[in-house]
Amino acid sequence: MSTFAELLQQGAAQAWLYIPTAILLGALHGLEPGHSKTMMAAFIVAIRGTVRQAVLLGLAATASHTAVVWLVAIGGMYLGQHLDAQTTEPYFQLASAVFIVTIALWMLWRTWRGEQMWRFEKEQHHHDERQHIDTGHGRVELSIHEQDAPPRWRLRVLSGHAWPAGDVSLLTTRSDGQIQEFRFVTQDDYLQSLDAIPEPHEFTARLRLDHAGHAHEYDLEFHEHDHAHSQLEGLELSLEGYQDAHERAHANDIRRRFASRNVSTGQVILFGLTGGLIPCPAAITVLLLCLQVKEVTLGAVLVLSFSVGLALTLVAVGVAAAVGTRHASNRWPWLGVVARRAPYLSGLLIIAVGIYVGLHGWAGLSA
Repeated sequence: MSTFAELLQQGAAQAWLYIPTAILLGALHGLEPGHSKTMMAAFIVAIRGTVRQAVLLGLAATASHTAVVWLVAIGGMYLGQHLDAQTTEPYFQLASAVFIVTIALWMLWRTWRGEQMWRFEKEQHHHDERQHIDTGHGRVELSIHEQDAPPRWRLRVLSGHAWPAGDVSLLTTRSDGQIQEFRFVTQDDYLQSLDAIPEPHEFTARLRLDHAGHAHEYDLEFHEHDHAHSQLEGLELSLEGYQDAHERAHANDIRRRFASRNVSTGQVILFGLTGGLIPCPAAITVLLLCLQVKEVTLGAVLVLSFSVGLALTLVAVGVAAAVGTRHASNRWPWLGVVARRAPYLSGLLIIAVGIYVGLHGWAGLSA
């Protein structure tokens, strides 16, 4: 049975067998955090860019992203010329395996951590929309609850008098003078408003509590923390598409800075080039596998194929933003699920490659 190294060496004549895999790996790699996908999509949406601008943006990001790989590759090729492959190959394979698995674990951890940060910020947003009130008959908590449901008012009694739903009402007044009244019904251990609260949650709320022939009124201020404001309507990207809290924060900033602005082709390309200046560990992994068996040409072909896959993902993201991200996510909701799970699939695939390389390196030492 041929060893892994022999299969790679034969690949110079059978490179077409590796090209589809390299393209797929590049496409999956493009779905991982850290490739400026959300920022680029926000940029395209904010400037109301065309499909042509989206393609230029994706290709520019791919070019700069791949350039970093070639810089590392040139250094690796230079060092590789001074090594005895037969003697050092098992050690190089073991070192490569450790490097590959470490990268994969780091990518999985970063994806998981980003999701946890997003959930934490979402919970904090809900917590910020709570007000505690001393009524003189006890303490109550008024909050806006919107987790997995349309936003509604909730009133909880923390201590003291329990207020019946019929004695509670609330009036909101917005900056434009719009007024809305809310009535409440009893739910489990709290009161909840019958009507949902329209966005944005930026208003003065007057809570009225009737008691023994008189009423208590409390004026409370509610401010928007996390939702897009009215001037950004139509520029909002689906929250489900974010892969970590940093992407969402940068995307919101981009939408505010570039909303409805006209930009030149040069500015689009420059934004893509700067957005892609991040080292590409997965492509470096592919080069390591080829350099250790002195297959420079095969390595170049695989990295080129890898870049094609990466370009397909980045261009697709930009085009989707240009033609309507919200429309696409509403029509095909499974796309968001696939995008969120792809980084985990990519990480597991790279771990499998690392283990395979490590096993062959260990076998080489034992031989």
